[in-house]
Formats: sequence, C-alpha cells, structure tokens
Amino acid sequence: MTTAPLQSRKAAKYLFGFFIVLAVGTFTWGFFVADKVRARAKETDGALRSVAWACLCYAHQKESHLWPDSEAALIAATSAWNCEKIDSPNSPWPATREAAMAGTTAPASLTLALGIAGAEFSSDPQACPHLTAMGNPSGLDTLEVVNGWLTEYAKAQFLKSHSAPN
Repeated sequence: MTTAPLQSRKAAKYLFGFFIVLAVGTFTWGFFVADKVRARAKETDGALRSVAWACLCYAHQKESHLWPDSEAALIAATSAWNCEKIDSPNSPWPATREAAMAGTTAPASLTLALGIAGAEFSSDPQACPHLTAMGNPSGLDTLEVVNGWLTEYAKAQFLKSHSAPN
C-alpha cells in the first residue's frame, strides 16, 4: 500500500480546515469592523444634525438672518445651541432641536460637534455654511439632508427679504 494517496488526502483536509478557519475569522473581523463603522456613523450624524441646528438657530436669531462666518462666531453665540423653535409652517427644515436630531444623540457641546462634523463658512454672511463629515462615515443621506435645510432656509429668507415692501 502506498502512502502518497493518504498523504494527499491528509494535506487536502488540512488545507480545507485552514480555509474554513480563515473564512470564519474574516467574517468575525468584518462583523466587528462594520459594527464600529455603524456606531461612528451614528455619532457623525448626531454631530451633523447638531451643527446644522446651531446654524439654523444662529441665522434665525439674527434680525437680518445672517449666517455665522466662522466656527468661533457660531460657538460664541451661546443661544445657537439652545434655540427653542423655528416657526415656519411646511418648511423643509426642522422646527425643533428634537426634530433636527431625529433620534440621534447629540455631542455634549457644539465644540465637540464641530470637531466631528466640519463646516465650511463663507466670508459672505448671506451665504449659508456647508457641512461636511470630515472623512467620517455618516448615514446614507444625512449630509444632503442637513445641507438642504441650510440651503432652503437661506432661500426662504432671501425670498422673504426681497418680497417685503420697501
């Protein structure tokens, strides 16, 4: 009896076992990585929504509805974080902070939120800021939604100011 066929079967079994262990390990590693990415995306979404709400409140509380021109200006306006309500029936932006957060958890402060979610400010106070995720994962449409709020609010205020009688 030759040992060559037995050795090749034994080698095949070891090779098969190695690939099974490798597949299970890869699946397990991928599961934990995906879970961490999802958690980070939720954190980023909360920061994006918080910063967008702060920008909306900042513009709403200014008499001429001007936007902040820097992170420092937004942070300095303490009322920007705690605006109670932005009344506007059928508006595409949220009326309350709770609606803006949509079930996500906000960072503890606006400074922390701006560290997670960036904002590109214009030197023109009539131009709304553009929010970014700064390379962090975020929900599928969160960036479009929050930037849409700011853009629509800016359009509404522009139309309101230009349709008012002089």
